[in-house]
Amino acid sequence: MRPENETTELGLISKAFQAISKETSYEGLAKALLKAGLGYSGAARGAVLLSENGELLAKADASFPRQRAKFFASQPPAGDFRLSADLIERVLARQEIVVRQDSWNESALIDPTKCPTDRNVAQLCLPLIHQDRTIGVLYLESERKETFTPRCVSVMSMLASQAAVSFESVQLFEALRETNMWMVKGQQIGRMGSYRWNTRTLLSRASRECYRIFDIDLDVNPVPFEVFQSRIHPDDFPALEQKLAKAVSTKSPFNHEYRVVHRDGTTLHVVAVGQFDLGPTGDVELEGIITDITERKAAEEALTDARNELARAVRLATLGELAGSIVHEINQPLTGIIMSAEACLRWLAHDPAAPGEARKSAMRVIEHGRRASDVVTGLRSLVRDAQLRITDVQINEAIEEILVILKTDFERAGVTLRTVLDRSIPTLEGDRVQLQQVVLNLVRNAIDAMAGVHGRPRVLSASSKVTDGYVAVEIADTGVGIASTSRERLFDALYTTKGEGLGLGLSICRKIVVVHGGRLWVEENTAYGATFTFTLPLRQPAPMSGSS
Repeated sequence: MRPENETTELGLISKAFQAISKETSYEGLAKALLKAGLGYSGAARGAVLLSENGELLAKADASFPRQRAKFFASQPPAGDFRLSADLIERVLARQEIVVRQDSWNESALIDPTKCPTDRNVAQLCLPLIHQDRTIGVLYLESERKETFTPRCVSVMSMLASQAAVSFESVQLFEALRETNMWMVKGQQIGRMGSYRWNTRTLLSRASRECYRIFDIDLDVNPVPFEVFQSRIHPDDFPALEQKLAKAVSTKSPFNHEYRVVHRDGTTLHVVAVGQFDLGPTGDVELEGIITDITERKAAEEALTDARNELARAVRLATLGELAGSIVHEINQPLTGIIMSAEACLRWLAHDPAAPGEARKSAMRVIEHGRRASDVVTGLRSLVRDAQLRITDVQINEAIEEILVILKTDFERAGVTLRTVLDRSIPTLEGDRVQLQQVVLNLVRNAIDAMAGVHGRPRVLSASSKVTDGYVAVEIADTGVGIASTSRERLFDALYTTKGEGLGLGLSICRKIVVVHGGRLWVEENTAYGATFTFTLPLRQPAPMSGSS
């Protein structure tokens, strides 16, 4: 071979090696090897079959189990690829390189029924060997006998060896690609994205799902803090900035909920969590996950609305029933009073007057009046002395059950719960349901009292202790406190400081506590808010009022 031809050949081989080695997919590797083999040898047809787990099938057609073969490529495109039995044995099993002349009937790429019977075909079949396993085959064929010279076979062997080496890299890239695909799909389904925020440069790197959540173009990478800030709801950014600053200064885990506003005005509710570690450059970075909880928030709000609507309906129904009872019970004696008074006037107007009959009518007025008084007294007694179901009550358990029920209320209101419960408190005698109603009302009132608090922590403290035969339960908040003008009337029925309240909650709470032989009062805290305290005796006197 002349030097210039040899230089040209080496250049072609070098380019083929580069093309094969740079591939990162099974399809690309198979096509690159086939193209190099056909281009260098001048063969008319060829095929490459790559296998998985070292298993190579000799057949690749419509019934070919794709889950077991990574890729099959042929030129020209063929729907069928069949190696003869002896090629399977020699190439796949014994890992031999086979160069031979055979009849057209033995072609692996041409339908035998369409092959001329009087012609032969030159075949070259090489195994692709990786870690002593046959992981594929390079098959070439030509009508020219001199196509597969020893030098050609040597070059094909080198190309096949390079392809086998590249196969391992392709496996790694395919595994990485598959893992990334699963991660992306999982984040889309879970509506959550991962992020890393550099606390020094204030630049962020994030997954594709984070870009969707924040409505940021994918070509913005890394994301400047200004772009991130522009997506935060203006009302939520001050609290977020404060929470971030505190987390950065203390290197403590980060957890915060806020709203994101898209460029088209769409608002999302998200929750971000993260923890600090050192990034590749040595800078402190916040790494975590941001989850789109818009649908969950909508469901929670719908549930809250439904619950409030139900509570409102129950209150109205209860008041309606009470009003109906009062009307029904009072109407009859009032009617009797009116009729008897009119009769009295008629008897006095007679000529001559009938004082005896008038006196009887007046006495009936008194009787009807007493009956009306008895009805009112009975209704008052019903409200005041509802029958109690006295059992042994673990007051701490009763309190904790209510706090668990109101967990969502705490989270939605941004209230931190602190409990200091005396575990040495013995059981007390009382109506568990009614006592829990007292705790429920006091805790809800405390949460409501902190709704307008901004710029300082919202903390609700629940504590219990025992002293001198009494259990004391305290519910304290850091809210706006109670005006001195309202404190005296706070426990009066139908008095409320809320725009939508009925003014019955604290009145009912006090009645329940008093019936149990205890007290309920309120005190202003030294710093912020108020503390409601009620005491209960450990043992009820017998007989107990209302227990009958």
